[in-house]
Amino acid sequence: MACFGAFAPTGFAASGFDLDELSLTEEAIDKVATQYREATKFLATIRAYLTQSEYGARAACAIPNYFDLDTARGDQLTIIGKWLGLPRCHCVCDAPAVFGFDCGAGPFSIAGFCAPGSTWLGCEPLGTSTLCIDDDEVYRGMLKARRYQMLGLYDIASLQAAIRHIWGSTAQVADASVGSVTLAPGRALTADETTQLPVAFRVFPIAPGIRALAHLGTGPVFGFGTGWGGFCEGAEFLCPTDPHTYTCA
Repeated sequence: MACFGAFAPTGFAASGFDLDELSLTEEAIDKVATQYREATKFLATIRAYLTQSEYGARAACAIPNYFDLDTARGDQLTIIGKWLGLPRCHCVCDAPAVFGFDCGAGPFSIAGFCAPGSTWLGCEPLGTSTLCIDDDEVYRGMLKARRYQMLGLYDIASLQAAIRHIWGSTAQVADASVGSVTLAPGRALTADETTQLPVAFRVFPIAPGIRALAHLGTGPVFGFGTGWGGFCEGAEFLCPTDPHTYTCA
């Protein structure tokens, strides 16, 4: 049977489809041979079976609509993630809060003088923990970035588009040199975004063998020429940091 209309999973009435207009069933009934047109019990039996088949066919045809990357939610989005090879939960480095002043210089949680559980940078080895992306919109952005990676689109334009799916329109490829690339969100990351930084770098379309670094400053990057910040424009030096994408070393 062909696909017509779309049913909501919670019931046919929610779809707006008129159950009195079973077009596929009536189309099949019209093909009954003339000599059986007066056999009312036979026609009723055929219609009863075909009606249930049409309900099932229409419901099955609607299933792909619930696995659209732009609109899927919850379990449907989780399934799409499995298709794309990106589960919700990941093993990442578990960095303790570091004493210091927050200047956007690295992928660490900064703690003050009296914050419990803080330590000096380098005093404790980084451990591991499981990080799950429970927020559907955050996960959706990562899946959209993952598409470029799956297709092997390693050009700068694709990388730029991918990072903006996760960090928004301020994100940019800050530097691309031989053997490395530095990505900048272009804004201050939230605490959750900082924690998710290793996972984000796992989905960016960066060719194998290229070292990926992060610049977490919020101002323009100092440099000469178009697009760079000058001496009196509040520009920051480019300070690439390791987002600990796969290792804690």
